Amino acid sequence: MKRVLIILIVFIFTFASCFGINALLEKTNAVHSNYIKSKYNIVLDAGHGGKDAGTSAADGTAEKDINLGIVLNLYDFLMFCGVNTYPIRNDDTEYYPGGSEKNRSDLYNRLDYVNSIDNAILVSIHQNHFEDTSEWGMQVWYTANEQSSEFLANSILSITKLFLQPENQRLNKVSDSSYYILYKATVPSVMVECGFMSNVEENNKLKDDSYQKQLAYTITMGINTYMNNE
Repeated sequence: MKRVLIILIVFIFTFASCFGINALLEKTNAVHSNYIKSKYNIVLDAGHGGKDAGTSAADGTAEKDINLGIVLNLYDFLMFCGVNTYPIRNDDTEYYPGGSEKNRSDLYNRLDYVNSIDNAILVSIHQNHFEDTSEWGMQVWYTANEQSSEFLANSILSITKLFLQPENQRLNKVSDSSYYILYKATVPSVMVECGFMSNVEENNKLKDDSYQKQLAYTITMGINTYMNNE
């Protein structure tokens, strides 16, 4: 019953936020249609893919599959909200567009794609793994290269804590060189580590489609909060 209530509340707030953004876009559109079309362009990065499975759970669940499931839901929610949204991958592949050389890391290709989108905001979806299997909860990393990225990260985590993970005590962190795509980013960019696949209980949630949708709801609400305040 509690889970149903949480889903309902998240659903209501998500679409209320969407309608608010759409009203704002319509009002601004009357002034400058070209500007509004290019103002918000969300690039969704489902981490890993293809031969690169990312981390894996004890039961064999691959990170790449969870990442993709959340991103596909995010895409649907953001597009419903009227936000221009561009997924880097929408299937189980690495990112090598147009027959590009595979001796080059696909991370470089992903960064090139982000840089090709005008006024982009990057939201990269990943999962965590740690030797201490009791660790759990979302944490968001953000680039140091664009000041508003911290606000985007905090918006996503705070709303997820409010509706899905009220006991989560994790804090967001600025990325270092080990997070290449964030370290090199020149646009607002975050990497959402949605949970720990090394934690059996959390992994069971992460691989569940309904929970992936709930995560996508709260991340969407966080993105909407960022856009409404930018």
